[in-house]
This record gives sequence, C-alpha cells and structure tokens, in this order.
Amino acid sequence: MSISEGSVSISVNEWNPVMKSVKKLKERYQKILGGTASTMEQELIARWLKQLDIGEAMDKKALAEWQERSMTELQERAKPPVLVRSRTRKFIWLAGAAAVLLLGMVWLVKPYRDYSARSAQQVPAYIEHSTAAGQRKMLTLADGSRVWLGNASKIRYPENFQPDKRRIFLEGQAFFEVKPDSTRPFFVYTSGLDVKVLGTSFDVKHYPADAEPAVTVASGIVSVKPVHEGRGWMLEKGEQLTYRLLDKTATVEEVDLRVALSWKDGELIFRETPLEAIAVRLERWYGVEIQIASPSLQTKQMSLSVKNEPLQTVFGMLSEAGDFNFDIQKRKVTVWK
Repeated sequence: MSISEGSVSISVNEWNPVMKSVKKLKERYQKILGGTASTMEQELIARWLKQLDIGEAMDKKALAEWQERSMTELQERAKPPVLVRSRTRKFIWLAGAAAVLLLGMVWLVKPYRDYSARSAQQVPAYIEHSTAAGQRKMLTLADGSRVWLGNASKIRYPENFQPDKRRIFLEGQAFFEVKPDSTRPFFVYTSGLDVKVLGTSFDVKHYPADAEPAVTVASGIVSVKPVHEGRGWMLEKGEQLTYRLLDKTATVEEVDLRVALSWKDGELIFRETPLEAIAVRLERWYGVEIQIASPSLQTKQMSLSVKNEPLQTVFGMLSEAGDFNFDIQKRKVTVWK
C-alpha cells in the first residue's frame, strides 16, 4: 500500500520502521522513568544519551521537566510527514525522519544541560579528608595554609575559597597554620564552636562525643564564639579555651604549648591527667577500646609521655605507676584494680 500525490510517493511499509523505532524508543524511555526497564533497554537508552553528551544523572525535578517536554516533542516529531509536490527529487523519508528525531532529542537535552550548568555554579565543590583511629595527616590548602589532621578526624572545605572568606568544617582535632590574608578571614566551624582568624596558628579539638571542646592558640590572636551565640572570647598565644556544652560556660587558662600540641609531632604528653581522659586519647591514638572496670581508677591522676611505644609497653608503664592490672585481647584493653 502507498500514498501518492503528484510525482511524490511514500510506501506505508517504508514509514512503518521509523514509527516502530520511535515507538520503541518512547516505550523504553517510559520504562526507565517507571523503573521497569531491563538492563538491555537501559543500555540502549544510555547509548542515545551518551551520544548526546548528557554527562550527569538528572535530579527528580529536571527529569520531570525533561519527561514532559520530550514526550510532547516525540509525539510531534513522530507524526507522518505532510506530502508536498516536487518535480526534481524524492524525499528520503527514513533518513529525514531519523534526522528530525535526533535534532529533537538534542533540543530536549539542552535544557537539562543548562540546568546542570546552573546547579554546578550554585553548589561549590567540596574536598574532604579524614583519618582513622591511630592515623594522622598533614595537608596544604589552596591558599598555602597547612593543616595537621588528628586521629579519627575529618575536615571539609570548598575546592576554591570564596573571595571574602576561607571556611573549614571540622569534626575531631586539627592544628591550623593559617596563611595571613587581611581581606579573607579564616573560619573553622565545629558543631559547638566557631573560630575566626586572619593569620595565626591554633589547635581545635571537638569530637562528636566531647562535652568540652577546646581551642588552643600557638601564635597570634584567635576569636572564638559558641554556635548561635553572639558573645565570644579573644584568645592570645599560650591560652586555651575549654567550653562546656552542658551549661554553656567557658574557662580560659594558660597552658604549656609543648604538652597541649605534642600530638602534632607524634607524641602524647600527660601531666596529672585522670586515667579516664588518658584512656580516651589512647583509644584514638592506637585504635583500640579501653574499659576501666574499677570506677576508682577513672579519676586517678597520672603523668605519661608516649612516642612510638607499643600499646603493651604503654600500659605496662601505666599499670606500674598506677598500681593496677590490665589485659589486652586483640583491640580491647581491660583495666582493673
């Protein structure tokens, strides 16, 4: 069967393959949207999209917009062509229909690509670094500042700092050596404290389980304030602020910087420190779990210096000085009187 007008004719059998192809493409597209497409059908659609250089997965909003527009366009593009009179040449219907469909798909994809470009501009890329228990890491930021990341800690910051500020998000402990820049203050945010400097060196410690985060200044001046509060403190070299989350009070005192910052150089120094607090630091340092079975030992004040010693040696020294027993089974240490 054929349809003819003047010298131009098209066979229905010739048009059917195009219609079938469009119909299959539409069916596969709808299956993917409904989550029922087979692996082969997903691969076929993926090949189309790859040729059109889509690049990234769509979010729900963009996908819905694309679906609505593309279905309309596919329906319009799939209509049989209007026959026109021509004395010089015949239409190559299969090639023409395929070209129209391809152009339609390219036009349909363009709004999504524009949407993706706008989204990429609005949401800055972030870099994240983390350490496990018993691990430390030294990093150099894009502005030249350096960060010593402590055990079981994590930091996150924009790939490119903003023109008016530099921001770091911290969970755990880190020592910062900030490159001076009076036009771009340097911020460190934790879940409890916000720290602001222009160019100095300082330590921030706030693990999720910590009830008393602390900030220690090694050089320069550091501004510290609790999250969502207007009041704050200005700290100078040698000062340490300890903030109590429970009652929202703080203590500022002078400390021995060698003791407070020794971890940065691979050493732990304790001076008249409760065994319970020492145990917490040793857990992060060696990646173990420490259980103090005798409550009377938790508050026992002890002094200790640790640098590259095996865990067995460390507890050997502690048990001798503190007159207690200990047992190490794999990654678990038990202490009792």
